[in-house]
Amino acid sequence: MQIHARIIDDFKTERKDISPPLQAYLRLVPVLLYAAIAGSILLNALFIARYSQAGSARDTAVRQDSELNTELDGVKSRRQALEDETKKASDLSAWVEASRPLQSLVVEIARSMGSDASLVDLSLERDTTNPAQILLSMRLQSENPKQLDETVQTIARNRFRTFSPQQTMEKGVVDYKATLLWQSSAREQTAPAQ
Repeated sequence: MQIHARIIDDFKTERKDISPPLQAYLRLVPVLLYAAIAGSILLNALFIARYSQAGSARDTAVRQDSELNTELDGVKSRRQALEDETKKASDLSAWVEASRPLQSLVVEIARSMGSDASLVDLSLERDTTNPAQILLSMRLQSENPKQLDETVQTIARNRFRTFSPQQTMEKGVVDYKATLLWQSSAREQTAPAQ
């Protein structure tokens, strides 16, 4: 017996006990499922993109922070150098202001020299422990023995009082050392100690 070839398109048999199709609103469930899956994929992609942006922003902020700290250290060092320069300038200004009475004193000492006298050496040093005291060291060459007295009186007229003077004289050269104390204008000037 020979079977004739024929094409079978439908392998299902008709059944009568099949349930009725789903209602129309329940057909949205698979659509919502696929939409939720697509949305979660999209949100995860956005999260990953934002996470990488936040990481790069953090790296940029850390780099900027280190650059700003380096710049701040440079500014601090420049400020410290500027403050040191300011302190030096104010110290120099204070020194100049404090030495201003000494300038006129030196000029007056030089002018007090007579025609037969010369000032060989003059030294004014400020005492480091007591800056109000000035150590005067002077060497005069003079034939006139009263030249030193005139110079000491000139110092007294400039409102300086001599304290513990020492003088030595050899062959027309007088070495004179004393401590000078400034007298304020409120006090009466006293004669210099000899």
